[in-house]
Formats: sequence, C-alpha cells, structure tokens
Amino acid sequence: MQRRLDERPGEERLLIFLIVAILLFFVARIPNLLASASAQDSEEISSTGIIVTNLVASFFFAPLLFYAVASISRIVSKIFSGNGNGYSARLALFWALLVVSPFALLSTILQSLFPVLWLATALPVGMFLLFAFVWGACLSVAEGFRSPYLPSMAIVLTVFALTIVFRVLIIG
Repeated sequence: MQRRLDERPGEERLLIFLIVAILLFFVARIPNLLASASAQDSEEISSTGIIVTNLVASFFFAPLLFYAVASISRIVSKIFSGNGNGYSARLALFWALLVVSPFALLSTILQSLFPVLWLATALPVGMFLLFAFVWGACLSVAEGFRSPYLPSMAIVLTVFALTIVFRVLIIG
C-alpha cells in the first residue's frame, strides 16, 4: 500500500483498479446467477436477462457505492485522527478490493468443486474477514496510523455497520 501511495497513481488508475475488481467479483458471481435463474424456471425472466441486469448494476451502481463507502471511511478516519485525504481513502478501498477479488474466483471454484453446505457458508465469511483485514491494513497505511490495525479495523467495522444499516433501512 505504501508503494501505491508513493507512486501516486491518478484517478483514472484508481477507477481501473475498481473496475477490474468489480469485473472479477462479477465473474465469480456468474455460477450463482445461473443457478438462481434455473431455479426460478420462469419464462418471463431468462438467465441472460438476470446476467445483463446484474452486469449493469455491477458496473453502474457498485462504483457509486464504493466511492460513497470510501468517503464514509475518510470521515470516520478523521474522527480517529487520520492524516489521509479522500484520495488515499479511495486508493485504500479500491486496492483492497483488487487484492481480494481473485480470492472470490477461488471461492467460487471451491464451491463448485465441493458443493457442501458448510463450505457455502464458511467461504463468504472468510472472504469478508480477509477483505476487512486487507482494507484495514491498507487504510492504516493510507491514514498514517501508528497502530497498524486497531483504528483501521474500527473504521472498517464502522463503515460496514453503516452500510448494513443503510441496506436495511433504505433498500429493505
């Protein structure tokens, strides 16, 4: 993360980090989308329609959501005396997403090879914990915290809590 901060990539590179991560997460979701499409078995909704709808949502709404999450993490970091700025908060989040995204593909492959119920539950929880750890570490470097994990993990958990509250109250 420090090397990325020292390189000072432009906003266009940050957007490329985000788009590549979203693409990898979308590809990892395709088997689940196809399974849900076949489970619905409706003439009104085809598997192509479900995939295209999720593709549009992934590439239009997800970047907006991630920019908002990065802004919230910057505001919360400021409460914990973070020295970063909006750019470093975006870089930390987008880089963490890019680093973790190959593990989403691995998780999908493992779920396909071993269709066990406990694995379908354990892998998403493991992905969440891995992402929280990587994002917390990146955020601690980006914000210049002395303790590498405590403040950044508090920020990550606060942002996740706010995201869940937003999802429950607004989206339903």
